[in-house]
Amino acid sequence: MDIQIGLKVKQLRIARGMTQAKLADASGLTRGYISMLELRKSTMPSYEALSKIARALGVDIKEFKTDPEIVRLESPEEVLRKYQLMAPVSIPVYDHFYVHAGDAALAPIEYIYRARESFAPQNIEAYKVRGNCMEPVISEGDILLIDRDRTPQKGNILLCVVDGEVIVGTLIEQNGELYLKNGHGIHSLSDCQASAVVVEVNKKLVF
Repeated sequence: MDIQIGLKVKQLRIARGMTQAKLADASGLTRGYISMLELRKSTMPSYEALSKIARALGVDIKEFKTDPEIVRLESPEEVLRKYQLMAPVSIPVYDHFYVHAGDAALAPIEYIYRARESFAPQNIEAYKVRGNCMEPVISEGDILLIDRDRTPQKGNILLCVVDGEVIVGTLIEQNGELYLKNGHGIHSLSDCQASAVVVEVNKKLVF
């Protein structure tokens, strides 16, 4: 945090004959926050918090910009983005893997939720496993989270459609060719009508 902000808050508060408690009440913030801010032990205050302090002190928020260095304040849009990122992302779970993503006729059988550090990509989906071709790593009833946009790399687990059948396997290379290998055999990656990289396996522990 720019130490000048905390010092400026203290100077303006004292000039107006306000205690930290009164400033806290007037701004809707806590006295502890005001104290930490003035002691320069707080992180850079958000645009929202600084706006509340400015209103309580009867000054424009620009009063807290230092000269010659301009303190960068969070805009309302940046604050909104932070709140959006705090919400978990919901991922649809389907009973079957289809060649085309986002088919409006397909209804998810359930949703799973994950915390996110950034906005979730468009083509993250989840599918319930049928069969046991990759036990014990992947078992029937497990849910696979896939990313249709990720480029497959050797060693990745892939979900593929081969001749209308859904195949789950590990991507391997033999004689310069890429294959999908599982407990039932191997399939050439070039035979896949659609494929997606598995990014997470959600194990079903209770049946």
